[in-house]
Amino acid sequence: MSKQQMTGAPVCTWISVTDASGRTHMEARWAVAQATAVQAA
Repeated sequence: MSKQQMTGAPVCTWISVTDASGRTHMEARWAVAQATAVQAA
């Protein structure tokens, strides 16, 4: 038996990005959370 959990809310993550001139900065990336299956015991 499994239960589906889906929030549908966007999730923000920060990633380190290096540009063409070698400078590093942080960028925010938004994604919609995926559905996850939770196994019942």
